[in-house]
Amino acid sequence: MLDWDKAIVVIFFFYGLAFYSMGLALLVESGRSSELSLARSIRLLAAFGLLHGIHEWIDMAKCSNELCQQVTFPEWLVWPRLVILVTSFLALLAFGENLLQTTYRWRLTLGAWGFYIFSAVAVYLVYDLDEKTWQDALDVLARYIIGIPGALLTCVALWRQRPGFKERGMERFSRDLTVAAISMALYGIFGQVFVTPSDVFPSREINSNLFQNTFGFPIQLLRAIMAAFIAVAMIRVLRALEVENQQRLQAVEQSKLETEQRSREELTRLNAELQVANQETERLLHELQQHHARRGELLQHITAAQEAERRRIARELHDETGQALTGLAMGLRGIVMGIQEDGKLSRRLSDLESIATTALGELRHLINDLRPPQLDDMGLSAALRWMINRCNERGLLQVELDIQGTPSSLPSEVETTLFRITQEGLNNVIKHAKASHAWVTLQFDPHGIVLTLRDDGIGFDPVSALNPNSLRASWGLVGMQERASLINARLSIQSEPGKGTVLTIELDKTAVGV
Repeated sequence: MLDWDKAIVVIFFFYGLAFYSMGLALLVESGRSSELSLARSIRLLAAFGLLHGIHEWIDMAKCSNELCQQVTFPEWLVWPRLVILVTSFLALLAFGENLLQTTYRWRLTLGAWGFYIFSAVAVYLVYDLDEKTWQDALDVLARYIIGIPGALLTCVALWRQRPGFKERGMERFSRDLTVAAISMALYGIFGQVFVTPSDVFPSREINSNLFQNTFGFPIQLLRAIMAAFIAVAMIRVLRALEVENQQRLQAVEQSKLETEQRSREELTRLNAELQVANQETERLLHELQQHHARRGELLQHITAAQEAERRRIARELHDETGQALTGLAMGLRGIVMGIQEDGKLSRRLSDLESIATTALGELRHLINDLRPPQLDDMGLSAALRWMINRCNERGLLQVELDIQGTPSSLPSEVETTLFRITQEGLNNVIKHAKASHAWVTLQFDPHGIVLTLRDDGIGFDPVSALNPNSLRASWGLVGMQERASLINARLSIQSEPGKGTVLTIELDKTAVGV
């Protein structure tokens, strides 16, 4: 028959090894990130395993000294051993309480701790125990008040974790939780009910001696077996954290693939929309270019028609109306010379002659304003000189003309456009600039022509004046820009309020085929 007194040392060793190994494994895996509620409380179960394993190894050392070496166990180790036992059971109770996620977390653990302290003091006072007997009573109270509730609460908590594992497709780990929960229940109900004999009820009758006499082996062997089942089952459950991590990685990869697929589909859709938009943009751009071309042609036709109409009206006024007024004036002069003796009639006819002569002069001015003959006969320089002399004669503005370089012949439409822009510019200076002087510079060089109109007026804001949507837009300046664009010239305007205005037209000879 097996001598259990000699085998108890080995039992304590494997008993402590099972829990210590479990605690160490749980502690190592406790740092892994997980969405499982078990992982968030696993450090408490690791603390129970480590502390309870150390406690059993202390018991192993105690038995080894007493049985093998016939040495009394040091009394100073009894109290640390008891503290370790109580702390391990508190960690087990806290693990079950936290895993169940009760509303008032830690209250049950703190309540059990308080009740244990109260019971320890009460037993000491009621039974008037010595230190050795009181230590045995404290061991029994720790198992009754904290150990049994902690084991049962942990059993329930582990059992309730099973559906969550099944939902995640980890059925095999659910079976390990079942083994761990049942083993923990047996460990709590049987392993902690049969305790060391003491004066605490009911340990006088229901104790480890009763268990060994009834079943033929010590209660420590049952505890060691249950500890082994618990340790193996919980270490197997730890693999669920790795599986969960793999599932998360697979989910991330799947999400990444789905995101990439959606991105590719979205990119394909956007590319298709972009191609359609590009085609539409090209179509609109082509239509806009055609519109600008037709608009330019229309402006050229309108400008040419205006100038042709000016020529026709000027020619008709010169050929018909001018000749008629000239004949009228000469006829009146002849009549006046023939009737000198009648003074009253002579004065009346002289007045008629003066009126006809004045009308003829105004008609000539009107003809020149419509289409100055200098522009057709002598070119741009002569036409500008005539216009500036006419402006100076009126006395509205003092204008100076400076022609630089050797004048060259330009196409008629180019000279007409430059003349009209200068004419419009001088009219704007007279009407709006409140200037006293203006300077016109016409510069000829081998590469092109630069026409500059400068005044000492009040100036303005070119941005607002050239913005068609602005309330202060100047349609005269906009018209100048349109005229300049017809001959491929660049028109720029520099002005600031109070600092006058400089209008510059730059024309490249190659742009007009010169």
